[in-house]
Amino acid sequence: MSQLNVNLEFEGDVAIVSFSGEFDYAELQAAQDEIRAAEQAAPSVVLLDLTGLDFMDSSAVRVILQATGRAREDGRRLALIIGTGPPHRVLSILGLTEQLDIVPDRAAVLPR
Repeated sequence: MSQLNVNLEFEGDVAIVSFSGEFDYAELQAAQDEIRAAEQAAPSVVLLDLTGLDFMDSSAVRVILQATGRAREDGRRLALIIGTGPPHRVLSILGLTEQLDIVPDRAAVLPR
């Protein structure tokens, strides 16, 4: 049985949703709920930190793409930290790394 841990925190006008563990279909609702909670706070930036993920499947990709679409519609930035592990591999294989707003770390989106 997979386990996903999701943490939502705010730094200024940036909502940071950090994921760790395994993000698959069984964990879809928990992930969607946290991202929507971040969006409802109406920050200018939602940052998804995926570096703690050991595994992600197409469900995770769908959640990311849906959140990206909502951010564009709402005039907000959605950025991702993907590291070099499974999220990087999955998004690279799918050819999405060039289409998504990928940043190296939190400092890239936090106010200076």
